[in-house]
Amino acid sequence: MIAGRYRLERELGRGAMGAVWLATDEILGRSVALKQLIALDGVSDAAVEREAQLAARLVHPNVVAVFDLVRDDDKPWLVMEYVEGKTLAHMVRDDGPLPIEDAARLIGQIASALRSAHAAGIVHRDVKPANIVVGRADRAKLTDFGIARGVDSQTTQTGQVTGSPAYLAPEIATGGRATPASDMWSLGATLFQALTGEPPYGIGDNALATLYRVVHEDPPRTPLAGRLAPLLEHTMAYDPAERWSAEDVVDFLAGRLAAEKLEPVALRTQTLAAVAAPAPAPAAPSGTAQSTSTPARRRWWPIALAVAAALVLVVGGALWANRGEEPSAKPKPVASGSPLSEATEEATDDADDEQSEEASEEPTPSETASESPSESPSASETAGASAEGIDAFIRSYLATAPANPDSAYSSMLTPAFQASSGGLEGYRDWWGSVASTSVVSVSPSVDPLKVTYTYKYSMKDGRQDGGTVTLGLVYADGKYRINSEG
Repeated sequence: MIAGRYRLERELGRGAMGAVWLATDEILGRSVALKQLIALDGVSDAAVEREAQLAARLVHPNVVAVFDLVRDDDKPWLVMEYVEGKTLAHMVRDDGPLPIEDAARLIGQIASALRSAHAAGIVHRDVKPANIVVGRADRAKLTDFGIARGVDSQTTQTGQVTGSPAYLAPEIATGGRATPASDMWSLGATLFQALTGEPPYGIGDNALATLYRVVHEDPPRTPLAGRLAPLLEHTMAYDPAERWSAEDVVDFLAGRLAAEKLEPVALRTQTLAAVAAPAPAPAAPSGTAQSTSTPARRRWWPIALAVAAALVLVVGGALWANRGEEPSAKPKPVASGSPLSEATEEATDDADDEQSEEASEEPTPSETASESPSESPSASETAGASAEGIDAFIRSYLATAPANPDSAYSSMLTPAFQASSGGLEGYRDWWGSVASTSVVSVSPSVDPLKVTYTYKYSMKDGRQDGGTVTLGLVYADGKYRINSEG
């Protein structure tokens, strides 16, 4: 019995700030949800109570209502509305990606909730499928304001990362302050998972590698978005200033958004003269992400060197709250010339090179291989590279390739290694045969710039194998890419 009134029935789940229980209010005779609030490091119980008061200020049909804040054994418990239903995360896991119109209806409801929260000066900071409960009549409700705070609040330590890695905005992944714009990125990431069945940066247990990808890779896109492609593009825009507000999302879904708001992000952020529009992403297997670069990303490259080391310090308990929902998936390299080795090379600069080509053109492997050396940085370029960055990059690569081979191919291999990997089709064929992978050890080297790692993997045909491989790398503009094997 909590506070002499609420009888705990069973645990419903766990989040960043504690477990949630189904309970019975013995006085009113109704079911409620009870959550024991656990403070993050450096945050007082009083601050946690202030955060609960923030959530209680929100009265909206798409927000789980807060009824009371009680203390039991000198610990704060939040008493909330109990919503009988499934989280969006469980819906996608159990039933697969949502049809576009179903996703639009759910995202529209959550955008309406965020519009109300942002108008009240509240930033949620952990918008994700696991925090969206879908109940009767497909009513979606945003829950778990456990780490929410006012826009002007200073209740968390400077630089502390709070939220779930796969849905964090780039500026939050580097220790920046949460804003309504960072909530909108998370809403876009949630839409991505609803449409594709997986988070935008793949699934895996390595939070550091996920954050590295969030900061260094282009915002992902998917051909599965259909008419929602503009919504995905304008919420997952790398520059926070380019993102739509919650009001914009609601207006877009209602068909009343101003035409100028629909202008592609890449065109609005382009500052160089007369550059052709980016080539459209090639069709990908269902659920596969497509990355498209945006000029705004270049603003972030000076922070690249510090990111890997800094994230080791700031990734706290809240970051790991739902890591169990994102199983690890890491690939395997083989002897040079094999389909696997083809998968290990090319990504980041090639994506940039393709941006400047005609929209209808896509270089073939032979064309890619014949590009001049100036288009693929020399492997001897090591200035700015670090052992920590190499380690994070290779773990990110091995988590990305099995889940999103198109993304790994286009953003993590050089043109030379793309060609030696047999082109995109050969790369897809190999990684499509990998069921799961894991990294045993990583040995990075800055001079020469390379990495040696030991892996284990399971193939979809049931075979088990493992080994050690060495990859040559290049580093330019704050990005690592695989350039050779052996």
